[in-house]
Amino acid sequence: MRLFSLQLRGWVKPADAYLQFFSNEANAFWLDREHHPAAAFSVVGAGIPTQDLTLGDHEDKELPFDWRPGLVGFFEYEGTPRFLDVDRAMVFDHQARKVHFVGLFEDSSDFEHWCNAAFLRLGLIGGELASYRLQSSKPKEVTKVSLRHDADAYLGMIAKAQEHIAAGDVYQICLTNQIKLQHNLDPLSVFLNLRESNPAPYAAFVKVNGVSVVCSSPEQFLQVSASGTISTKPIKGTRPRGADEASDLANAQELRENEKERAENLMIVDLMRNDLGKVAKANSVQVPKLFEVETYATVHQLVSTIQAELAEGQDAFTALEAAFPGGSMTGAPKIKAMQIIKDLEAGERGVYSGVLGYFGFNGAAEFGMTIRTVVFEGNQASIGVGGGITSDSDPIAELEETKLKAQALLRALNAPDPWA
Repeated sequence: MRLFSLQLRGWVKPADAYLQFFSNEANAFWLDREHHPAAAFSVVGAGIPTQDLTLGDHEDKELPFDWRPGLVGFFEYEGTPRFLDVDRAMVFDHQARKVHFVGLFEDSSDFEHWCNAAFLRLGLIGGELASYRLQSSKPKEVTKVSLRHDADAYLGMIAKAQEHIAAGDVYQICLTNQIKLQHNLDPLSVFLNLRESNPAPYAAFVKVNGVSVVCSSPEQFLQVSASGTISTKPIKGTRPRGADEASDLANAQELRENEKERAENLMIVDLMRNDLGKVAKANSVQVPKLFEVETYATVHQLVSTIQAELAEGQDAFTALEAAFPGGSMTGAPKIKAMQIIKDLEAGERGVYSGVLGYFGFNGAAEFGMTIRTVVFEGNQASIGVGGGITSDSDPIAELEETKLKAQALLRALNAPDPWA
């Protein structure tokens, strides 16, 4: 199989292309990177569900983006993989407003046949998004909503976590909750609305074996370039957007200077430095950005960046294994924090606080944390929310932070407040 690519002359919106080509596919994906800070390349396509997480060896070619055919999907927090084997896709360069057809084919005639078939359907594109929304405008609703841990139970979990911290078992621990919903919603419609109301750099819509994941994640878990540079950008620290410019700036500044949030962020930075160090060249692990505030539609977040170079014999798979699950969703030390989480949380996390993204045959990979995410399966859906607990945490404030993180998703679902 050889890699072929073709750059189209015109521009097509990813939403229109996804709706035209892939909305009726049982197993499909849309890696929505329109708001990615460094590489605004979205990818849409379909694939075959697979448990074989190996990649073939193919001759590569130079392209203006890292994505290549390979595996697209996610790992659940408990480690279960759900991936699609993808041999072709459409890649959208948002800055240059160019569309690329990319795929692995036996020869050029097979590639040309695929392109020509796609051209016929491209010629029919016009207003797919508006048409889909009109077709999906029949009343949809969430009929039931419940919490895995109600407010009192969650506060009790925080108290127990702080007992472990006081005993020296852990320094910090991420506690999560789950909102469960019954509905007759269309997951794709939810994603289309959410990507407009709450744009995020690691947004995605993935369908695998009857499970649809609607993701609006701000957090990079792991990026690996084809040349072997690895990075992670853990988030610890959240504040709401202000009602006006002055209060918004004040909230961001308070987050930037808050000693508790900085200490918590630094704990996770140290943890992730250690994780990357397991697969990195000696002395290559660096922290080029520490305690930066990134701003999104509903929140400000405190973010740091850790980078390194892969050591000889290591690759994207071993790097992900070394760093998984993300320290921002466990706590520190990681293993002990995970043991306590298993004891305190009344059920598995599943897709929430796992990771979602791709492995390319060229060695490149990029995964976002599956936070700010809705998971659909039949008429059931779930939302995970959580926050980091330290000895200085105010339990009521931590509970309110979980409510804040759920707001954008609950609005997109038009769901009632489960804490009401």
